[in-house]
Amino acid sequence: MHAITNSFSREISRHFDSYFEEYNLATSYIELILLVWKEGEISQKELAKRMNLAPSTITRFVQKLVKSGFVEKNKDGRIVSIKLTNNAKATAQKMHSSYKKAVQDLKEKLGEKFVSTTEQLLEHGTSLLVEDHTES
Repeated sequence: MHAITNSFSREISRHFDSYFEEYNLATSYIELILLVWKEGEISQKELAKRMNLAPSTITRFVQKLVKSGFVEKNKDGRIVSIKLTNNAKATAQKMHSSYKKAVQDLKEKLGEKFVSTTEQLLEHGTSLLVEDHTES
């Protein structure tokens, strides 16, 4: 099961990454940018929670995006929040359009019902596994 899940995950990543080649960023970075764009400003802690990634991974992503000029960090005590730079806001709009196109093309390739059902099953499975890890 692990091998086939990994294989499917890699193919989905390749599909999405192909829509963002012009930005020289993997889809995970694009998703972070889009989440910040949607929220306006969001804490790194909340980003880690919403993206289901380790805080250290979010820190690494944010550092790269700060260097690339996409986001800026604001620190208020122990809370570090992230927002898009003014220059990145128009780019985020283009990224959003590309993301929607990637999803639509995936639905055309695999079928809307397959994509919807798979998404629901993966969300449910993830929540069960996260719940299991937090109880341990």
